[in-house]
Amino acid sequence: MVSYQPRKQRKMIYEAPKHVRRKMMRSHLSDELYARYGVRNFVVRKGDIVRVMRGSAKGHEGKVVEVNLKKMKVAVEGVTIRRTDNKSVQRWLDPSNLMIIKLNLSDPKRKEKLYRLAEEKRGISAEELEKEEEAVEEVVEEESEEKEEEKEEMNEENEEEEVNENE
Repeated sequence: MVSYQPRKQRKMIYEAPKHVRRKMMRSHLSDELYARYGVRNFVVRKGDIVRVMRGSAKGHEGKVVEVNLKKMKVAVEGVTIRRTDNKSVQRWLDPSNLMIIKLNLSDPKRKEKLYRLAEEKRGISAEELEKEEEAVEEVVEEESEEKEEEKEEMNEENEEEEVNENE
């Protein structure tokens, strides 16, 4: 860091090259992810699922649609504003106002970096992390299956009630 003066800090951000700007595009991880990986924040990428923590869209959860390094902003699915011609356009959000809920780990390099950081912070190996993730995914799948079964039961009950009412 060169200086503490706000004008020089702003200048540093405005004039930063792309490889430095990308590193500045960081958001906090959710408590669950923080507990799992031991990492407080991580670079936001397209495909991550985030929760808006500040502004008019506070509480909204959605997938990151686009990351703009030039503007240093992020577009989240479902967060839009209405223009004067009644056209709906993406609302650009600052990554500091977002919290990552689910990471997009389709990129092996990103996954490797996350595992390396987790190993440094928590002292847990990559194999153990993968086992934890598999266990968590199984629990999530079981919960989603249970919810689907409940919905099907409710639909069947509603259909039975409709048949009874018609008779």
